[in-house]
Amino acid sequence: MKFWGGIFPKVALISSIYAILAFYLNERLEVGLFAFPTLGLVMIALGLALWFLCYLQVSKAYSEGKLFTKGGCYSKIRHPIYSIWGFLIVPGFSLLFGGFMLLLPLVYWAGVLGFIGEEEKALEERFGDEWREYSERAPRFIPRP
Repeated sequence: MKFWGGIFPKVALISSIYAILAFYLNERLEVGLFAFPTLGLVMIALGLALWFLCYLQVSKAYSEGKLFTKGGCYSKIRHPIYSIWGFLIVPGFSLLFGGFMLLLPLVYWAGVLGFIGEEEKALEERFGDEWREYSERAPRFIPRP
């Protein structure tokens, strides 16, 4: 599996198509309801900072052919980058524009949930028992209290 492979291109394509449609509908129907640009920018900034941190952690391990599970973002959940995009960056982007863009997080999560099994299967094939133990210990997207 390539580092930028997995489900990322599929989810990005689906989300991008919807975002373009939402921009069009917002403009065409003059809908900008429920836009909160300041909150959106704060969420995006926080999300990008966390994404960068998680990316640095996992990319080093990935380049060494290892499964990163101890310490940092990946010690609490299996897919922190998808969570950061789904709970901070994509919703933040939605709040910048409002209107039909507010449904973008739902489209994003539908894509992630629809394809995540493929990525996890590839990880299990690559890392075997190490992945299976990790997947039993760490939830997919939301840390346990």
